[in-house]
Amino acid sequence: MTHLLGLSAVLSQGQASPSPVPGLLLIASIIGAVFDYKYKKAGGRKPSSRDRIFFLIVVLVIVGLIVWAASYNSEIAGMISVPIVVFLFFAWEVGRWRMRRKYPLPTAQKPEQPQP
Repeated sequence: MTHLLGLSAVLSQGQASPSPVPGLLLIASIIGAVFDYKYKKAGGRKPSSRDRIFFLIVVLVIVGLIVWAASYNSEIAGMISVPIVVFLFFAWEVGRWRMRRKYPLPTAQKPEQPQP
């Protein structure tokens, strides 16, 4: 029993409290993705091929960075992979948010009712 107490003390001392920022960015990105899905479904602009190509190039550069980091130390590659994916997803959704702000959906105007 004392062995388990000592092990839990060692484990709790070695871990720093994680930052809530990636979690918050992930939640904001998921909410943005839902809004973007509804925007595109309602007839909004879809990402241009230029946007998709640029994002693919950025993703390939990041993958290359992670592979390069894994060749030196796999722990570093593992530690940076998840936050980088979250930040990329957030960056994509920020770009889509800017697109939705620049090109809003046309609102249907209600016909005016005659005054009695």
